[in-house]
Amino acid sequence: MLFFAPPDFDRWIYPTSTPKPVPRIEIDVSEAPETKAWAEKARGVAQAWYGTICTLLATDSYKNPKVIRFVFSPKLNYPAGTANDTITFSAKWVTDHPEDFGVVIHELTHVIQQYPGSPTTPGWIVEGIADYIRWLKYEPAFRRPRLNLDKARYQDGYGTAATFLDWAGSKYDLRLIPSLDRSMRKGEDPMPWFEKFTGKDVDTLWKEFIDTLRKRA
Repeated sequence: MLFFAPPDFDRWIYPTSTPKPVPRIEIDVSEAPETKAWAEKARGVAQAWYGTICTLLATDSYKNPKVIRFVFSPKLNYPAGTANDTITFSAKWVTDHPEDFGVVIHELTHVIQQYPGSPTTPGWIVEGIADYIRWLKYEPAFRRPRLNLDKARYQDGYGTAATFLDWAGSKYDLRLIPSLDRSMRKGEDPMPWFEKFTGKDVDTLWKEFIDTLRKRA
């Protein structure tokens, strides 16, 4: 008599966390008053999406901040950056790109990630998850970044890593991204999850991903 292992249906179910209450969001436009209207819209986007982002990540033990600060600086020479519970936006960027509220989603995800800064935390996964929330959950599909298949590497992070992680999770196991997130919250090495959920190391998986995209091109 042959016995077969039961199918693992859990791999097709994205595990969600309990939503968190939205913290108070304070806005500081004292150095860039021209950004006030954009800042108010950004606050609205953050209030609408904060709970959703929390459900998409492994936030059951996440400590919700009481306040998140949005600071607008005329001196910042890149779109935005996050330190703890403060997001600093470039006044020039939001003035020149008034449609870019995806940057709010990306940086808000960094606030929620709260990783302890372990040497085992790969930066490309950190940025990949933040852009996964932005490009694969928030932004419309037509705005998603296109990969240069000859030059792209998963270590590029951001949109490249986001697309890679989404593909790997969708093809093999939807628990992948939340599991990576959970490990990094604990200061643990997240890399073993790739083999656990896909049976392949990340380099082999990346080659399969690129080969798949080439066949679609």
